[in-house]
Amino acid sequence: MMSAASRGLRHVVMIGVKESTSTEQILAVKEGLAALKDTCGILDFEFGMDLKLPSGQSHPAGKNRTCTWFADFPSVEAYEAYAAHPEHVKVINDLIKPIMEPGTRAAIQYER
Repeated sequence: MMSAASRGLRHVVMIGVKESTSTEQILAVKEGLAALKDTCGILDFEFGMDLKLPSGQSHPAGKNRTCTWFADFPSVEAYEAYAAHPEHVKVINDLIKPIMEPGTRAAIQYER
């Protein structure tokens, strides 16, 4: 198996949002995260919103999250720089935390 440093890394996050959250607020998160591509070493990214299908809202293991974000990085070091980057922290504090339902964040980083 190749190391994450030579193959790259994918960061995936899912969150649920408060019932009072507007579509505009979610789109602001999407735009804020997308803007990080040019400043934070992101190779590629995707943002998605749950379709709220009945099976995802009534799943035996729990309701689906509202949003997902994945971002690809060339190395573990590039991801760690992104994680601490002031612009990334600003998106979290200004756009994500105000709308996130507490306890709904799930994340993983894995080799590509």
